Amino acid sequence: MIKKTLYGKTPRYNGENAVARVTEKLDGSNIGFFKLNGELLIAQRNNVLQLSELEEVKDKLYNGLYQWLLDNGEELKDSLHEESGFFGEWIGMGQIKYPDLDKRVYIFAKANINEELEVRNVYYDSELLLYPFIDEDVPEFVGFVPFVEIFEAYPCIEELDLLYAVYCNTVDRPVEGFVVCYRNAIKKYVRYKRGKLEDHME
Repeated sequence: MIKKTLYGKTPRYNGENAVARVTEKLDGSNIGFFKLNGELLIAQRNNVLQLSELEEVKDKLYNGLYQWLLDNGEELKDSLHEESGFFGEWIGMGQIKYPDLDKRVYIFAKANINEELEVRNVYYDSELLLYPFIDEDVPEFVGFVPFVEIFEAYPCIEELDLLYAVYCNTVDRPVEGFVVCYRNAIKKYVRYKRGKLEDHME
């Protein structure tokens, strides 16, 4: 196992003007999967490990990830292009439960990785999220973060507040917030934290 953080924290949304695509911010744990030298790399928040060392590091894995990798790790490795992969949310460890979502991993970005474990070509555009997969064939046990809305101009906080109220009624469960993407930059709009609803803080 290597002590290394591949994916940093997402900055908070502050309301600049631009065309924007909004997805749901899931209450999950950041995770990445990459294929390098024919091996599947798993990137948790501060560690990168290999599928081949699964037994030695199983006590360091997210809750439920050990069995998920036993069930799906080899197929996921075989489905990825060499030096390619994705970042996503690992579901099931947060306070919010998702009865309407049936996967454990939801992709929000594609990326490439090199021999030095440097991540590059990180893209959040939903049209590009298929590219890490051979023949753009995504395994059935992997999903994409839920799409919410497209704005023709970058939304202000009041517009996101309204969208949040409407969207919460649609899914009929707590919603942590949104991720707003523009020109391959993302910012988060957060409303539900520690089990209670709060105003978004810029």
